[in-house]
Amino acid sequence: MKRIAAVLTVLAMLTALAGAAQAASQALIDAAKREGRVVWYTTLLLDEASGPLAAAFEKKYPGIHVEVSRKDSSEHLRAIMGEARSGAKRADVFDGTTTAAFLMRDGIAEAYKADSAVDIPARYKDPNGYWTAQVLYFQTIGYNADLAPAGQAPATYQDLLDPKWEGKLGWSVDDQLTGGLGLIVNILDTMGEQTGTEYLAALAKQDIIRVRTGLNGVTRSLAAKEFPIGLTVDNHHVVIANGKGAHLRWVALSPVLGLSNNIGLIKGAPHPNAAKLLIDFNLSVEGQTVLKNGEHIPASDKVEARDPSLKRGFAVNYISPQAGVAQTERALAAFHKFWRE
Repeated sequence: MKRIAAVLTVLAMLTALAGAAQAASQALIDAAKREGRVVWYTTLLLDEASGPLAAAFEKKYPGIHVEVSRKDSSEHLRAIMGEARSGAKRADVFDGTTTAAFLMRDGIAEAYKADSAVDIPARYKDPNGYWTAQVLYFQTIGYNADLAPAGQAPATYQDLLDPKWEGKLGWSVDDQLTGGLGLIVNILDTMGEQTGTEYLAALAKQDIIRVRTGLNGVTRSLAAKEFPIGLTVDNHHVVIANGKGAHLRWVALSPVLGLSNNIGLIKGAPHPNAAKLLIDFNLSVEGQTVLKNGEHIPASDKVEARDPSLKRGFAVNYISPQAGVAQTERALAAFHKFWRE
């Protein structure tokens, strides 16, 4: 009888805790509905990711409108910092690859640990809650299968130095990790300063084609057959492009540069409760499934990518937002040394 009583007591405690958690969640929902809207500055693709997420959120929480502003991270970063200086804040939620590091440095990000973030591995979130990965990016090389048959495509970094690829490699020259800087950071970080610098000097002789329309622009150029090999593509973008009729493939040169799209809360956000609710939703199994269905790679351990090979089975050198910012200066020096305008 004592054992049964003890079990009943534990069950009662768990029920009470669950009820308290539900009450707290309902309190957040109610507060968010009173605010009625949330402004999200995002870098996620509008048609495949941020748009469907906003639509699913609005369906789940009627009466809360999501205003989605989709731009490159550098544009959003300048806007958020400008709003902070003027005191006229619009953004509630931000995301991006390294955006969080800059906002943390300037005291513009606010710590928030979403309950749903429990399913995100520790390496993909800030321990204090300033950022959490909602999508994973694996920067690989991509190739047009009509211009570079599978048996001829590069399989190692050394293969990229083959004279036959001179003038046939393309990359994004954006001054951020998702551009050519990411490749440089990965090479210097994994090969070491001396060997990495020697490799970059050899790569510079390959007369790389410069794409000025971002990482997505490299994939679009590959699909348009402007060059056979893209040095900087996200592997899931290849899948998205193929869904639109392209004939692309990707190759994981070891190790692959791993990045993440990280979501966070703006300090002093105009709609803080709706912002927290949106962050919770995007990181939940429900939100991560929306991303999966848009051919993105969910950060959650509970939601697999539609094509598991996009996420697993290759070596990864993951760079966090803070590490990415710290290594960008060194990469910029190498870029200007070997690829002067």
